[in-house]
Amino acid sequence: MVIAPGSADKADEYIARSGTFPFAVLSDQDHTVFDAYDVGKKLMSLGQRPAMFVLDPNGIVTYNQVGTQQTDLPTVEEIVREVMAQQ
Repeated sequence: MVIAPGSADKADEYIARSGTFPFAVLSDQDHTVFDAYDVGKKLMSLGQRPAMFVLDPNGIVTYNQVGTQQTDLPTVEEIVREVMAQQ
């Protein structure tokens, strides 16, 4: 499963543009998960930092990537590979 910031409508729009994923994509409209992983804006960042965390079935973080700028993102292929490794 993937948890994305924003509303369910935004997650649906992203899926519509990107194609289907082999796992669930959920929204984090209230930023509960976002805030728990401390990826809010920092001094040298122009906004919220892009981040990806992969947790195993026991809730252990097995992969993380926190960018410094909005363009510092993992590729879709990397995201799919890391999430599928935990299936």
